[in-house]
Amino acid sequence: MEPEYTTLSTKGQIIIPAKIREQLKLEAGTKLSIQRDGQTLILRPITPEFIDSLCGSTSGLGKLRDVMHRDDKER
Repeated sequence: MEPEYTTLSTKGQIIIPAKIREQLKLEAGTKLSIQRDGQTLILRPITPEFIDSLCGSTSGLGKLRDVMHRDDKER
């Protein structure tokens, strides 16, 4: 896969290139998990599969549930 490039805005925002959004079927409002691994940033869409991958790990799972439920209430 060829690298894609983006720029960090003055507000700390990035744009995920359209090609990647289409491939991952990301839509406006999709929640993302961001994790730092040294100098690498890892973005993962919060999907049922992502949540299932956290089984057995309680670290951060409560926070994730809070975010998901808060968003459901706002709709």
